[in-house]
Amino acid sequence: MSLLLHLNGAPGVGKSTIAERLVATRPGWLNCDIDVLRTLLGGWQDDFARAGAQIRPVAREMMAAQLATGRAVVLPQLVMQDAELANFKSLALMCGVPYVHVFIDASRDELAMRWQRRSSGNPWTTTSQRILRELGGTDAVLMAGALARELAVVDRAVFVRSERHQVDAAAEEIANLLP
Repeated sequence: MSLLLHLNGAPGVGKSTIAERLVATRPGWLNCDIDVLRTLLGGWQDDFARAGAQIRPVAREMMAAQLATGRAVVLPQLVMQDAELANFKSLALMCGVPYVHVFIDASRDELAMRWQRRSSGNPWTTTSQRILRELGGTDAVLMAGALARELAVVDRAVFVRSERHQVDAAAEEIANLLP
């Protein structure tokens, strides 16, 4: 089954973790985590946004190649702008596969708690945390989540609740949505 499954939501809501769980049980599926890919670029920590802009076309080509083989892509990526969402949707259309937009949702209190307790077990999380702190900390996380949520409503995304310690349940709910 070939499809582009986009997991959207606020920073720290669990997009990457859910993507990892989904891909772990589906041989051949690709977890195209752009935040991980950006760490492959020299200097990414100095200009996180520039590195993201530079790696997105590479990620798009990677996803197109994967979709062309008839396999699925899971894209755990915060998207807050129409143009970026349209870019991912057009990729699915160009490849002739379904685009499934899932918004991972959690309460404001839960998002604030997760962001504050987020593990820095990998380099991109540490850098992301620093940038979010510079932008306003919890307020920046909640604002990003609200913007992504608004876009998801307009796009008629499927909303999946991400409860604390229930990653497997959220992944299963998403798996049950797939064609």
